[in-house]
Amino acid sequence: MALWIASLTAVVGLLGIAALTIHRLAAAPESLTSWSDEGKDGTASVTGCDVRGPIGPGGVGYYWACTADVTTPAGTLAGVQFLGELTPDDAGKPVAVENDEGEWLRNISHPYWSLDYVIGIYLAIFALCAVAMHLATHQVLKEEEPDETAKAEFVANAVTMPVRHHEELKSNRDSGKLTTGLGLSLVVFAGFIGWLVFELRITAFWDPAYLVSGVFFLLGVVITIYGLREKTVPDVATFFVEPEGLRVQLSDGRGTLLRWSLLERVVFEPTHTLGIRKTASVQLVPSPREGDGLHAWIRGYFRGVRATYGYELSPGAQLPAATKFSKLIERQSPGLTRWPRREVRRWGFGLFGLVDRFRRTGRR
Repeated sequence: MALWIASLTAVVGLLGIAALTIHRLAAAPESLTSWSDEGKDGTASVTGCDVRGPIGPGGVGYYWACTADVTTPAGTLAGVQFLGELTPDDAGKPVAVENDEGEWLRNISHPYWSLDYVIGIYLAIFALCAVAMHLATHQVLKEEEPDETAKAEFVANAVTMPVRHHEELKSNRDSGKLTTGLGLSLVVFAGFIGWLVFELRITAFWDPAYLVSGVFFLLGVVITIYGLREKTVPDVATFFVEPEGLRVQLSDGRGTLLRWSLLERVVFEPTHTLGIRKTASVQLVPSPREGDGLHAWIRGYFRGVRATYGYELSPGAQLPAATKFSKLIERQSPGLTRWPRREVRRWGFGLFGLVDRFRRTGRR
């Protein structure tokens, strides 16, 4: 929970700085040199300018903060501040300005105002995601120890876990397409922000506001890749741990028996979600005999590519189910399972399999 809160605080802070930056860019005029008398409410005479940045109320980046005396039909206003509207080049020149609900602006078009609505939409999406993650984290943290019924069910020799069909690698759900569209729109938005920073920069080359554009660009790329890779919901299969081997019963009625002599190893790789290990990837490592048909059977039904340690049997088994599966296998074939992260952390140097490997050889 502490890690989750710290991460959320950091992200909110970064998004707050990004929102301030984009708000400043949204208020920028179309040009800092154009002139228009149409609808002007007064004339400004610059009295001084200074550079603001790189971090401040205007977010990240450098911009001009100028003071000017504004002459209107009702009189002269002294010391009016203009943020990002005037520059030192305007000193000694009359600049037409307008009063926009009490705020004095350069009297030309301000076409980027819609950026405020765009960043507002993305912040709202982030808020919804943050609430969903908070509820999920709270649900995990409040889980209690399994009751007696769950403990009684633990003695069963079967466990049900999700599996992914080989042909499902080519599929992409509607939610994946929506996610891809969201990521691509974020990439376009980041490109526009980068162009706007380039147009409004007051430095010769580098402006820290480019970082905001870069962060949104990388975020859009990550979301796009995730959307393109999103696949259909995995099917489920029941795995019976028997003295002869591991019997797999698929939901469509098909199944097979994986004899212990054909398996080199069963590896469990926990996955992280906000620092909480809720699921595990279950991977099979067949014995290195291609002619036994096991490799072809795995490639034909389960995920056809190798994962970190072997063929991915289950992409996201719940951690309690994976732990139960591991203990059931160890009862029938001691030393067959591996939890590399746990074992490396416990013994180090990757030498976690030697003792069990010799024990299995002696038992055979």
